[in-house]
Amino acid sequence: MPFWKKILARGNATAFSVLLAVVSITSVLFLYYTQNSFLEAFEAKTYDLRFKDLRGPIQPNPDIAIIAFDDKSIAELGRYPWSRDRYAQLIDKLSAAKARVVLFDAFFPERENAKNDRLFAAAVKRAGNVVLAAALHFDKEGRVTSITRSLPEIERGLAGVGLINMFPDDDGVVRRIPLLLEKDGKQMPSLGLLGAMLALGESGFVSGDFDIELGERRIPVDGENKMWVNYVGGPGVYPRYSFTDVMNGRIPAEKLKGKILFVGATALGIYDMRVTPFDGNTPGVELHATVADNIISGRYIRQSGIEALIDMAFIIAMGVVAFILTIRLHQSRAIPATVVLLVGYLWFTTYMFNVGHWINMIYPTMSVIVAVLVGGGFRYLVLERSAREMRSMFSSYLSPKLVARLEKDPEAARIGGDTKEVTVLFTDIKGFTSFSEAHPPQEVVSRLNQYLGAMVQVIEQHDGTIDKFIGDGIMAYWGAPLSQPDHARLAIDCIKAINERMKSLRAQWQAEGLEAFTIRGGIQSGEVVAGNVGLAGKKMEYTVIGDTVNQAARLEGTAKYYGVTYLAGEDTYQRTRETCRYRELDKIRVVGKQFPVTIYEPLEGLSLLDVAAAGQFGVALALYRTRDWGKARDAFQKVLDVAPDDKPSKIYMERCEYFAQNPPAADWDGVFNRAEK
Repeated sequence: MPFWKKILARGNATAFSVLLAVVSITSVLFLYYTQNSFLEAFEAKTYDLRFKDLRGPIQPNPDIAIIAFDDKSIAELGRYPWSRDRYAQLIDKLSAAKARVVLFDAFFPERENAKNDRLFAAAVKRAGNVVLAAALHFDKEGRVTSITRSLPEIERGLAGVGLINMFPDDDGVVRRIPLLLEKDGKQMPSLGLLGAMLALGESGFVSGDFDIELGERRIPVDGENKMWVNYVGGPGVYPRYSFTDVMNGRIPAEKLKGKILFVGATALGIYDMRVTPFDGNTPGVELHATVADNIISGRYIRQSGIEALIDMAFIIAMGVVAFILTIRLHQSRAIPATVVLLVGYLWFTTYMFNVGHWINMIYPTMSVIVAVLVGGGFRYLVLERSAREMRSMFSSYLSPKLVARLEKDPEAARIGGDTKEVTVLFTDIKGFTSFSEAHPPQEVVSRLNQYLGAMVQVIEQHDGTIDKFIGDGIMAYWGAPLSQPDHARLAIDCIKAINERMKSLRAQWQAEGLEAFTIRGGIQSGEVVAGNVGLAGKKMEYTVIGDTVNQAARLEGTAKYYGVTYLAGEDTYQRTRETCRYRELDKIRVVGKQFPVTIYEPLEGLSLLDVAAAGQFGVALALYRTRDWGKARDAFQKVLDVAPDDKPSKIYMERCEYFAQNPPAADWDGVFNRAEK
């Protein structure tokens, strides 16, 4: 037996699908935990995507500006670097304009000349708010080997020294900047962190495991004290003032008053350009300004333990939901639903990013993709294969509506044999043998196909299952393979519709000059065994077997004896007597049965008798069973006066005459023993 059949045969399809979901989601969680480098590279790209395409630029801190070593300054002052007396002039101008902090993205490690060095050092000391840069140098193992900083006499007057080291990711994009680096056992702040400290009036910091305390502020960092940069925009997002314009007094002092001013290169020829999510040529000085902006404004990008828990929760939740959608829904609905799920999640991650939380995009999305692939494969190989077998097995004799239900829930049919409560219908064409003998075979087949086609349509419209064609006969049932609580009512409604359809067919045949024929049927409700019979892999057929089926077949034959269109058994009568009028015809004992059964004729649209005549028949039947043969015969005659062709009344009149001459035994129970099947 194939593996998938073993799964279904054991009833383990649900358990196995759960196992697949657990394995799929666990695999993605493992990749997340191990920080798979390939997937991490994709996630890093979503960091850039969120800035440039999803969020876009935001309003920068208005207190931060850039003093630019730009092309205009180079054109006026000549080749960079410039003489230090010019920097001294700049510092004096900024001091006069009452700038809050001046931070140079530059250092002065070599001597120029005694005069200019003294001028620059004196200007720095007078201002008292100047910060110069420094840079650490590392070996291949990441150990600090040296530091480049300004001359000691210049540094003596500084407000601080800030590191300008940056470590781009493998793709060259700067996404994190270290706020603290250690040199000789001492932690040194970055230029951006130092600028924020001076602007906020903080003189010190406390380094934690995953944050840096700056007064009451807690700056989120990773284990290497690197902060994710919350970029506010591309190059030029902060106001830029040309170095030469400020030095020569062409910038109004009010534009510089109280500002946090970063001084650095913006000209391409100076080669201090960095790659950021917004642009591939962003001046390095703007990155330091952005770090200070993030800290002062409290606008961080957090990727801490809380975000990790949220990531894992969504990996699990998204995978589970996607798996359920794929297993439970048809592909035409599962795929759009999954797309909606992903779009909703991407909207959520974008919103969270905009408020400062980096929620992973790649791993939950991968969890969805894996769930769809695994769940879709399981559905196709196991569930839909079973559904396809169901469709192949039942589509030729089951209504499309019921086939669709079986495709969704193949186990509902309980293939292999199950006890069901059903209603069985047998129909047959009256006198079809004589009709066949009197007409050419082609016409017989054509008429038979026309009739059977019409009957199939009616039965399917009433959710019946067509079991088989027996020559000109039809066997159908309700209540299997899918349970139908109202199976008896559906069957009765169906024979009413069949009767109306036969009227239309007879009218059509008569209009075409063809011989019309009529049908009769037997219907019974009860318990059967439903399942496959035959040889697996060769010839299989789903059918119902049992005494109920036999009774329905015999009722169809008995209808011929009584001359009625349909006969219904006791069980069908009890289930439908509130919705259909009947007349009790007889109590009979069929061949091979010990106990008698009561048989009924459905009246509404199915019999020649009206309600009054059926009532009179009931009176006559009661007299017959009390052995009052004379009165019973007169009562049946009254029925025949209204309905001369009512064969049951004629049969009972013959019985009354017979019993009047040959009285039955004292223990006669009024049951008629049928000698034929």
